[in-house]
Amino acid sequence: MECQSSKTLFCIALAAGTLAACGRSPATAEAVVPAAAVSASIHAPDQASLDAAIFATGIVTKRKACDLMIRPDAEIAVGQPLPQNTVNLGLGMCDFNTADFSSGASLSVSSWESVKAAATSGKSIPVSISGVGDEALNLNGSNGSILYVRRGSEGFVLDLHGPKIDPLPDRGLAAEKVLAAKILARF
Repeated sequence: MECQSSKTLFCIALAAGTLAACGRSPATAEAVVPAAAVSASIHAPDQASLDAAIFATGIVTKRKACDLMIRPDAEIAVGQPLPQNTVNLGLGMCDFNTADFSSGASLSVSSWESVKAAATSGKSIPVSISGVGDEALNLNGSNGSILYVRRGSEGFVLDLHGPKIDPLPDRGLAAEKVLAAKILARF
């Protein structure tokens, strides 16, 4: 893929979204396109064009993840303060973490097509979860629980982790379902 000038960041964002849809975690996409790089590299007139192009791909939505998952709700779900915040508006991501990143809550908002592709592209088969959104899938295993939720044509990926979450028999699924209900109320 050949990219030049202001199209470069769009191509990077598209590649990052494609990686997420191919089974890579949303955190991988954050590492590829840090929020600071996006905002520092784009002049104001180009930002609107970039946003329109990114949203047209269907990889992300115009929803702001940190408007949907707020810090107090994330802290209740994880069971401890989460002072660090990472946001990537272009990729629809919001993370709240402890200072050492040992605990946290991560939300990625995208088209349901991309979210479902991320859930189903790996070796593990997700389990349907009832009572959450229009449709919900869960991958629950030794790496913890990840909840994928659909509302209409949009969706989100919710992941909680930490010492008060990881040792639970459900790996945090119950806490993710409670937090997902709060997120859906803001959708």
